[in-house]
Amino acid sequence: MAKTVSAYEARTKFGEILNLVYYKDMEIIVEKMGKPMIKMIKVSPLTFEEKVAKYAGSWSKKESNTIEKEAKKLRKTGKLSNV
Repeated sequence: MAKTVSAYEARTKFGEILNLVYYKDMEIIVEKMGKPMIKMIKVSPLTFEEKVAKYAGSWSKKESNTIEKEAKKLRKTGKLSNV
């Protein structure tokens, strides 16, 4: 079950709340003036395979070519370093 805290408490005890979320897998709901605003949950890091699957094929060939052309223009003007 999620624990509810006020926005003021979230601000003043942010580090402590982060520790509860991360190390104890707690869910924290932050309320402002009695209204739920956000929910803090632990984020699981993606494995390498998940990262590849997420981004593989996300750009079409046309988009990829357009991005590369724009990057070349920026490199020529000095607005983008060679990366």
